[in-house]
Amino acid sequence: MTEPARSLAEELLVSTSIDRSLSSLDPEAIGRLKGFKVFISSTYIKTLDQEYLIGSLRDLLLSNGALVVDALEDAEMIVEIRSGANSLDNSTATLGISEDQSLPNPVTGAPVALPEIAFYKKENNYAATKIAIIAYQAKSREHVFSSGTLLGGAYDKHFQLLGILRLRFTDVPELRVLKQINRRFR
Repeated sequence: MTEPARSLAEELLVSTSIDRSLSSLDPEAIGRLKGFKVFISSTYIKTLDQEYLIGSLRDLLLSNGALVVDALEDAEMIVEIRSGANSLDNSTATLGISEDQSLPNPVTGAPVALPEIAFYKKENNYAATKIAIIAYQAKSREHVFSSGTLLGGAYDKHFQLLGILRLRFTDVPELRVLKQINRRFR
């Protein structure tokens, strides 16, 4: 089986973080676009999973009555989205012998890799999204609304004790469901 460039957990962390940042957008502000032809400008967004971010914004606008158009010439309103951050951080701590340890071979002197022997290990994965949205009239460029900073985040934490007891804590709903499904197949 070929391994993907990014793990399932990583993709779900980032998409959950995006969803949470957009959910903090003021419904009253979105309501000002109801019934108008809206063009989504992605000029100022170059980020991880930008297609998902733009698609989620499109869904949010459509579900609140905006008429999203694909061409700038057809628009009555323009919505610009920009990203300050949309990424992952992780940290790992091991009490014992970590997987990157080695000892010199007494005969050749070449390093010999040691297996990981962890008495206690923890891994923390965090995703954060910081975006902002501005809307203005297409012809006059008159300001309609600015969202201010919209923040979203998600976490996935793993703990292991003596290589036997493994715990996972996450606030990503899909990871919780997948954890339950995987238990049935063990």
